Amino acid sequence: MTFLCLGYLDIARFDALPDTVKGEVLARCGDLLGPFRATGKVTMEYGLVAPSEARSIRPSASGPVVTEGAFVDSPLQLGAFFIVEADSLEEAVAVASLHPAAQLGGEYGFGIEVRPVQG
Repeated sequence: MTFLCLGYLDIARFDALPDTVKGEVLARCGDLLGPFRATGKVTMEYGLVAPSEARSIRPSASGPVVTEGAFVDSPLQLGAFFIVEADSLEEAVAVASLHPAAQLGGEYGFGIEVRPVQG
C-alpha cells in the first residue's frame, strides 16, 4: 500500500528563531534522517520552500484564478512530504514516526499526517 505523509510546521514560529538555532534544528534533522531512510520503505522525500513562494489555483466562473501564497491560511504549513510503501497503516505510521518532524520540533509545530493513497 502507498501512503502520503505530510510534514507540517508553524512557519512563523520557526522563522522567528535566530539563524543559529535554526541551523542546530536542521542539523539534528539531518542526523535523524539516516534511520528513517534506512527502513527502505520511503520511495520519495522532499522538503518544501516557504509558503510565500507557493501559488494557489482556485476555480471560478471565468476559469482558474491564481493567487500568491499557500492554499490554506493557517499558522501550520506544509514543510515536507514523503511517500511510504508499507503493508498497513500501522507500518506506515511506524516509518513516519522516524522522520525528524515526528522526533523533534514540537515547540515549532512540527508534526506528520499519514494518509493512504487511493487507487
